[in-house]
Amino acid sequence: MKIFDINTAVGHWPFRKLELESASKLRNALESHGISRAAAVNTNGIFYKNCHDANLELHSWLRGDENFFTGIATINPVYAKWDKDLRESVERLGFKGVRIVPQYHDYELASAPAAEIADLAAALDIPVFIPYRIIDIRQRHWLDTEKVNDFESVYNFCIRHPETPVIYTEAVVSAESFNGKEKCSNLFIEISRMRSVYGQQISKLAAAIGTEQLLFGSGAPFKEISPALLKLRNADLPEAAQKQLAGENAVRILKPGTGNE
Repeated sequence: MKIFDINTAVGHWPFRKLELESASKLRNALESHGISRAAAVNTNGIFYKNCHDANLELHSWLRGDENFFTGIATINPVYAKWDKDLRESVERLGFKGVRIVPQYHDYELASAPAAEIADLAAALDIPVFIPYRIIDIRQRHWLDTEKVNDFESVYNFCIRHPETPVIYTEAVVSAESFNGKEKCSNLFIEISRMRSVYGQQISKLAAAIGTEQLLFGSGAPFKEISPALLKLRNADLPEAAQKQLAGENAVRILKPGTGNE
């Protein structure tokens, strides 16, 4: 079973040392766990005043690893010329998605800048990655943010922008989260923080919204890789559905090719 990890990062985290912050170390660790491809963001993009410097940096780091890594841009839609930077990330750097982190860049998902980046992502035919959080806010450094992108705000963002695929990472979402809500086919849930072995939350969520809307992610290097693999392998799903979750859905959404040319 081919596994595509939708949720990995390279770069420096200022509040804690990360052992796998380089692309080479991260790739070695992922491959040692049987993961054959991964989408990667640059953590530095959260903290650089000009996010695009981090995208250029990421492109240079992933050069030569295009058969493994798929680059995902980080963009701040309240920064000058962000739209030019996103177009360059996709059209010249070959990135296949864009991550937004409103909790760090000081805007709301319901704001005009968020709507503008959703519209441009749809025009460029790329998904928007929205993390619930980067790390556990209960253990955060006092200078780090405690804001999160909760499920309701992300769900409403998807409803407002039905043409934009949205990948919600680092979230705990259950089948019950969708009770009473209209179908939201452009929302994709990454599983690394979901409970699986006890209660079979992943299989229940798959039954509620469809396996085609679930994605495997590990959260490396912020989290260990093995727990996410255990969740995948112990989810009570048919083999075809497990393959979808493991990697087929990610390939369909990202269309990775050999990006980062």
